[in-house]
Amino acid sequence: MEQVEKVTGLIRRGSTYSLRRRVPTDLVKALRKREIWIALGTTDYRVAAKEARRASVRLDLEWDRAREALKNGEPVPAQSVTDAEIRRAVLGDFWRVEQDTVTIRDDEVRENAEHDIAAYESRDPSAEAALFAQARSLINERNLGVPLPAPSRIGIRAERFEASPELVKLLELLRRADIEHLKRMLDRMDGQHGDIAHDPLFAGINSVSPRPAASEGITLGEAIKRMETDPTRAHLGDTADAKYVMTFRAMKEVIGPDMPLAAITRADCSAVQELLASIPANVTKLKAYEGCKTLRDIAARAATRNDRKMAVGTVRVYTHTLSAFFNWSINKGLLTVNPAVRLAPAKGAADISKRPFTIDEMNKIVAGLGEWSKGGALAGRRWVPLIAIFSGMRLGEIVGLTVDDIGVRDGVECFILRKTAAKSLKTPGSERVLPVHPELIRLGLLQRVANVRGEGGSRLFHDLPGSSQAELSDLFQKRFAYWQKKVLGINEPGVSFHSFRHGFRDALREAGVPIDATRAMGGWARSGGVEERYGQGTRPSTLARWMAVVKYEGLILAGDLKDGSFW
Repeated sequence: MEQVEKVTGLIRRGSTYSLRRRVPTDLVKALRKREIWIALGTTDYRVAAKEARRASVRLDLEWDRAREALKNGEPVPAQSVTDAEIRRAVLGDFWRVEQDTVTIRDDEVRENAEHDIAAYESRDPSAEAALFAQARSLINERNLGVPLPAPSRIGIRAERFEASPELVKLLELLRRADIEHLKRMLDRMDGQHGDIAHDPLFAGINSVSPRPAASEGITLGEAIKRMETDPTRAHLGDTADAKYVMTFRAMKEVIGPDMPLAAITRADCSAVQELLASIPANVTKLKAYEGCKTLRDIAARAATRNDRKMAVGTVRVYTHTLSAFFNWSINKGLLTVNPAVRLAPAKGAADISKRPFTIDEMNKIVAGLGEWSKGGALAGRRWVPLIAIFSGMRLGEIVGLTVDDIGVRDGVECFILRKTAAKSLKTPGSERVLPVHPELIRLGLLQRVANVRGEGGSRLFHDLPGSSQAELSDLFQKRFAYWQKKVLGINEPGVSFHSFRHGFRDALREAGVPIDATRAMGGWARSGGVEERYGQGTRPSTLARWMAVVKYEGLILAGDLKDGSFW
């Protein structure tokens, strides 16, 4: 059995452990205390020993800084307080309030509670003043190392005071605690149990629960693993998960998987962002970096080369992913503040907005499909752009189409887009039934489906290279981009294969298609009022009527598009 090294000062108080450290003699006067007690909030000795060692290291560092300040004649910095200690104080206070609550059913009490909730949520000045008084009381009661302004005195100008990050965190937690208490009070007035949490931070804390014992919390590595296996995130596609893989890898290298989640600072997040920004674009495809085992190794080698760095937009995406991880942690009650909020680089004038192809550009593309597809021998090259024009489907949705993805629904021919083991979709809204545009039927799409099915095939465009959806999409995108820019000369900023989707959205708008039908056909999430979230959505037969009126004024479909080789 593994032996746990004894930790000096680790003491069991009641059912949980605490760390007791004597303040060094040379610092007693400056710190105005002879000993420090730190509640570790756990009944597990092994966990307590681990947390005690961390706390001891922090105390030693603080005491070294205090000695340095005294030596230089500077004010001794206040003893810092961790997120876990602040959280522990607030949760304990919330538990005490819930224990003492007496429910009174009174209209005036209800009205006051509703008013107070609104005041807290809108950050009304009177509510902010009440929170500050509450924070001052809790700081003094729990001896928290959070700086407070000096008490005001009549006739004396108040000293300038700037709230520390610890005070901001404390005030925000107290706000959440007060709102939670008031909402539970309203629940009890409505005859409910009143112990069900509205805010996940207070889950499991109620009028009959034991006093909460919060420790330093889980580590970064544990939080990452929990997020990766969170069943409520199962709807996310492979693209979203791939972004987290790179972000998590950078976080583990820069911050370390053993760092307590609550101890991560904004500076740590900035360091993660800077490491990601140092990585070359498409690094997995560059042989020069094959021997690099870590992102730091890659960044160091990149510093000696002239490889193109990751685009600012890509760095922004990874930074948003970093922030999203901390938001997830807050929603799960693991954290109170997001240290990466608003860390993403702002969009500058150099960022190019995506735009649809013009009619002239689309005519140039359509006219060149015959030659690009080698007279129809490469049917996928002909069909994929045309399907994009008349459906607005994403490239990844088109290149992987099988004969089973086209069938009759509600009496009309439809693309049936669904997530399978071999095919992912970008968002939950991407799973949809989309009527086939009459122009695609006229050009012979259904005939091609019948021919491939008759030959015993499955993939509609088996001539396209690639074995997986991602590979099919990537290879087609590169070949199309080269043809579009180098051969056709359509190389203005903001246009790519995705411009077909933008053009389809404009065509829907020009045709006067209602917003609910537009969202259904484009696979955009329904995000309107509550009434939009009821029912199964617009029927395919109704969508087909709207699809039939979608057109592109001035688009020329050459006569040679319809021939046997195209099928």
